[in-house]
Amino acid sequence: MNLKFFGLLAIVLLSLCSCTSFNNDRRLKKFVSRFNAKEYACASTYIYPDDRMQLAFFANEVRKKVPNAFIEIEESETEDNYVVAKLKWKNANDFLRNYFAHIGKPLDEEDVLIDTLRIMETMEGDCFSFDWGSPELNTEKLRLASISAENVERMNIRAGAGQGSRIIGKLEKGDDILIEDDGKGWSRCYLVNDNSQVQRGYIYTANMSVKESAFFTLGIFDSMSLLVAVIVILIIIVPLYYISSLATGLFGIPVAGPVICIGIILGCLYVVYQLIEKILFELFIINLPY
Repeated sequence: MNLKFFGLLAIVLLSLCSCTSFNNDRRLKKFVSRFNAKEYACASTYIYPDDRMQLAFFANEVRKKVPNAFIEIEESETEDNYVVAKLKWKNANDFLRNYFAHIGKPLDEEDVLIDTLRIMETMEGDCFSFDWGSPELNTEKLRLASISAENVERMNIRAGAGQGSRIIGKLEKGDDILIEDDGKGWSRCYLVNDNSQVQRGYIYTANMSVKESAFFTLGIFDSMSLLVAVIVILIIIVPLYYISSLATGLFGIPVAGPVICIGIILGCLYVVYQLIEKILFELFIINLPY
């Protein structure tokens, strides 16, 4: 292996990077792949920004209750500014079936959902509409909140704003919930009850942390474009060709030398793995485990 190999690899990958016009079928496959892997931050990049709260709600309140369910794309077709997708839910249960029936998108007898996704234009490219949440979630006040107090393991969700109101659910530490953040002590929140119905409630937010704006935050590798990922991985791989001479020099340093060398190698391997995952997914929709 020499520099000619890396040069050839760069030419091949950069030529692939130049093909930026991905069609709607490919975009849908990317969304479903990330969604099935429960990588919701990555999946959200294919959803119109104003609809991402719907995705957050569905992921938190529905998908967590059917953790083994996933989607298969049976077929999809673009019609004007819409994509009509035939999506089959695998490992569906009555909770999931009842939920889709309640929001007006019933699954058929084979657990297939025929959904119409509108193609929305944004500054970052085309996205899909997403309406698997509640129609009531159309407000700019919606934020994701979670328990932040160290000594609080769970909090009650009540039917009204006050401790005397009936308890209709509980929020466990580590879970998120959508709330209407208005700066008051009690905030309206949304949940799905055991009957698969969307229900409004109230939760006391004094012991909670609230995300300021974004429902999902991308990591540094996920936010990279394909071209940037290719360039960065080449910048890292080429110097690794000379790692033997670098290792020899570092191992000459007593105690700290080997530790530094091993740290550099492990750090480079981690970065290369993340970049390879990014490149393989963007080019071939191969989703490596994190």
